[in-house]
Amino acid sequence: MRYYLLIAILICCGGAYAQSAKVTLHGTLVMSTGEEFPYRIELTEANNIITGYAYTFDERDEAQSVIKGKVDKQNRKLTFKETEIVKSTNVVTKAFMCMVQASLEYRNSQLSGTANSKQLDNTACTPGTITFSNVREIEELFSSHDKYDVEIRMGEKKKEETPVAVLEAIPVAANQANVTDKITVGVEKSFMWYSDSVVLDVWDGSTFDGDIVSILFDGKPVLNKYVIQKEKKRISFFLPLTGIHTLAIVAENEGTDPPNTATLTLYDGTAHYNIISYNKKGSQSVIKIKKEK
Repeated sequence: MRYYLLIAILICCGGAYAQSAKVTLHGTLVMSTGEEFPYRIELTEANNIITGYAYTFDERDEAQSVIKGKVDKQNRKLTFKETEIVKSTNVVTKAFMCMVQASLEYRNSQLSGTANSKQLDNTACTPGTITFSNVREIEELFSSHDKYDVEIRMGEKKKEETPVAVLEAIPVAANQANVTDKITVGVEKSFMWYSDSVVLDVWDGSTFDGDIVSILFDGKPVLNKYVIQKEKKRISFFLPLTGIHTLAIVAENEGTDPPNTATLTLYDGTAHYNIISYNKKGSQSVIKIKKEK
């Protein structure tokens, strides 16, 4: 009987190539005068360098500028500046608006940060902040767009050979049956992860009693002192490529009906995992995530 071995060779220096990706982010520019304007950037990213255009105001009075900058996918940061005005418009505003230089960071499901403004002679203009809140658009910005172009099929393999998992792997079939796992201090869950990001819904799955939680990813808050609602709160964050990562659900209080209880669903692409976390105030539940190459 003949067996086949599939060997996928990913060549990091010659076989892999960086593919450019087009991303659009829709957000808001808020000036220190209190005024708020629509702000959109349409960019092309390759090798973490971005180029494209920024659009301020609405379509009727839209102003357009050339932008250049960088994206830091590991730390989920975006920096860019407007370098040239393509089209301007006469909008009545209390702000003294010039070309923007922005430094944005992704946290609490928003990509936001300062937007300093200056003229070509470095004269300072009215500062502000830029915020992008569309999680799907932000995920596209921080996801990997690298492709690999070499695949070789050859050899022999025994059918009974199976891979060894480093962590307890939860099969997709388990969550098709809507299994819900409970975690608390000393009771953890571990997952092998295949996509480039973690999407998480958190809500109060029982009686609303004012429970407050913080969610930490590798010790950094992705949701800080949030009062759990009956409606689902969705957050999303980029997953580094290597290592074992820790997602901690911290009980900030116990509400009016102890203990602190949070219902969660984690999405790994099309797979999903249902979790109930319960703890006394000051304690935390832990989920371990290992990125699968």
